[in-house]
Amino acid sequence: MSTAWQGFFIILGVGLVILVIAALADRRTRRRGEGLVDAETGDAAAPAYATMTELLRRSAPAGGTFSAESLRGATSVALTLASQALANDDRRCLANDPRVLICDDAVTTVRELVPVWGRLTPGQALTVVAPAFDPAVIDTAVANTRAGTRLVQLLTGDGDARAALVGVTGATPVSHADLQADAVTLTELGHAKLIAAGPDATQVI
Repeated sequence: MSTAWQGFFIILGVGLVILVIAALADRRTRRRGEGLVDAETGDAAAPAYATMTELLRRSAPAGGTFSAESLRGATSVALTLASQALANDDRRCLANDPRVLICDDAVTTVRELVPVWGRLTPGQALTVVAPAFDPAVIDTAVANTRAGTRLVQLLTGDGDARAALVGVTGATPVSHADLQADAVTLTELGHAKLIAAGPDATQVI
């Protein structure tokens, strides 16, 4: 092999070594910036994870208490909480000034609700009414509510009960296809001053 070729391969090898060292240094710097590497020792810190069960166990439900006077003149509808884990006031879930989404069909995934959540103002309560909810949807609603991210009510009931809430809140019922296609607009959401949902019935003002 000629001297010129030997020199070429030496330079190429040195360049590859430098690239590898630079890549490792960059990765280390990024991990340190993300809090995954201890800046003092350089050791990777074990990230702390909280399971859904741990979050629900250690977090107090969001929301507040309302006096009986607050519900004077409320309309009662035959809708019930999808899960008692959503209760934030004894056995009820209380939502002040919520927007109301009424679904004609069961809500099967959280993804169907995410676009609607995204259109609300930060911290605004959301009441979702449907014939049924997948357990994963309920778990997500409970976690958001208890973590204080957003108060979410999930109510179930038959067509007559949902129609009664339409009359009280002005909501427009939406189909499963509308949810999946991200075709639900804010104008289709109803509104209430206060919704107190319990295991037997729901009061709406």
